[in-house]
Parts: sequence; structure tokens; C-alpha cells
Amino acid sequence: MKTFKVKSSKKYLILNGLFLSIFRPWHLEFNFDKKHLIVKRRNWHLISYDEEIYLFKTVRNVKVDTHLFGADVSIKVYAGNAEVRYISKKNAKKIRNILLNNDWNKSGTDIIIDID
Repeated sequence: MKTFKVKSSKKYLILNGLFLSIFRPWHLEFNFDKKHLIVKRRNWHLISYDEEIYLFKTVRNVKVDTHLFGADVSIKVYAGNAEVRYISKKNAKKIRNILLNNDWNKSGTDIIIDID
């Protein structure tokens, strides 16, 4: 199973003054076989976590907000908005490139006709 995982950097959380978020970092996982993304974050009581799962084809917009230290990624989907904060700028670019790939909406039975 092909996956790509990104997690908020502790270094960037500290440099941006979010000391308590060190225990509750944002996680983003891409599953290329099932074509979905998972956003996770631990709850404030540190026992359980919240999880949001979206299909790649529901992605409508990807916003990358860079800071002096790190970057935030906001992903707009049909069902709402998913955010991952304070990840590296390099990983933010990878996420943007993965999600804005036009091949996610195609299935194995689609026929594409290119007319010039």
C-alpha cells in the first residue's frame, strides 16, 4: 500500500509559540491505493483523536500559507475544510502537487479524447 504521511513539526510549533500543540500535532496521510486523504489530530484530553477522511476527487482547492517558520495547508473539499498546520514548506509543496494532479478523477473505465 502506497502512503505519504506528514506531521506538524515540533520545532515549528515551538518557534510559532504553540507550546501546548506539541502534544496535539496535526497529521495528514495520503493513501494512493484507496485514493483518499486522512486528517488526524489528538483531542485536548490526549486519550482519543479526531479523524476526517476525504476522497481525492472531492478536493476543490488547496491553499498553502507559508510563514517564517513552516507552512499551513488548507484543503477545501465538498464536505468542508481540512487544515494541517506548521509543517515544512517542502512537504507543503508536495501536498499541493499531489492534490492538484488531474488524474484522481479518472477511473479505469474513462475514455479521454484529446481534440487539437
